[in-house]
Amino acid sequence: MKLRRLRLVTGLILMAFVIGHMANLMLGMHSLAAMESWRPWLMGPWRSIAGQGLLVCSALIHLALGVYAIAARRSLAMSKTDVVQLCLGLATPPLLLNHALVMHMAGEVSPNFDSTFGQMLAVYWSFSPGYAFQQLGVVMVVWIHAAVGLYSWLVLKPVWKRVGGFILPVLFAVPILALLGFAEAGREVLEKLATDAAWREHITANLRRVVAVTDPLNAMQSRLLWGYGMLVLVALGVFGARVLRERLQRVTIGYDGGASARGRRGLSILELSRLNDVPHAHVCSGRGRCGTCRVRIESGAGQLTPMTEAERGTLARVGAGAGERLACQARVTGAGVVAARVLPPYADASAARLPGEWVTP
Repeated sequence: MKLRRLRLVTGLILMAFVIGHMANLMLGMHSLAAMESWRPWLMGPWRSIAGQGLLVCSALIHLALGVYAIAARRSLAMSKTDVVQLCLGLATPPLLLNHALVMHMAGEVSPNFDSTFGQMLAVYWSFSPGYAFQQLGVVMVVWIHAAVGLYSWLVLKPVWKRVGGFILPVLFAVPILALLGFAEAGREVLEKLATDAAWREHITANLRRVVAVTDPLNAMQSRLLWGYGMLVLVALGVFGARVLRERLQRVTIGYDGGASARGRRGLSILELSRLNDVPHAHVCSGRGRCGTCRVRIESGAGQLTPMTEAERGTLARVGAGAGERLACQARVTGAGVVAARVLPPYADASAARLPGEWVTP
């Protein structure tokens, strides 16, 4: 539960930074001057020592927890949403690394390099268009990852019925408006480059200083990418070792309606259901949040792992009955388990928000 909350909090902090950055880009639809005038308010707090510390710590913790989640997996039974989130999450650090290193080095060799949006937009639109496309890719990957994560968390809350109609359009509009602002401000920058020789020379001089340290910059980036790659490989190795260790220990569980599932010892009831194509509700994709996967244990309760505080909390919230467990949290350690699914396989997020309406007394 603590790790889950920590991952949520660090994700929200990172999303707040991204929202501020995108809001600043949106102002480009008005003018480059508007972007600059609002920059101290939207991005200034993140440039303070405290803001930078909070941002870096949140990014490192969120990354570490993501890698840990890979190592802690017991199977590859994942929803399509989980697969998308995993791929986007793994792609984000390498994509952001280049931008972070360039901005840091630019500040080191030329304190005024990053003083305006105009200078960076000049790089994107005139001096290095390829780098601009890379940054657009970063924006889309990071935003989709953040938006899906936010939606997956909020859609299970009772408040979603009141705020969902506002939040969903915002999640779609923010990146579109930011890209429009980026394009409109870029047009203004290109005009200024063509008419203001002094400004163009100032930017060119700063770029020469950055280019002079390209080799050590690339070397640093390579080392960090290798380190990140090794970290992911270690996580995959831990996952693979667990699978190999447990693959010879097989268990079988029974379900209501006569269905059954067979798989490795140590998998959760939900994982066994998904691996054997047994229809089973799981709105939160097995994170123990929604309560829609819960089952009533008919026999073999002693062959399941003990209930955690997180599972107790979710069961209490949804008003679960005696003998019920979360299928995503109850791992099967032996034979003789028979479970009856409480909710139908088609249960949706409303079953998490209003669980009483889905259960027949």
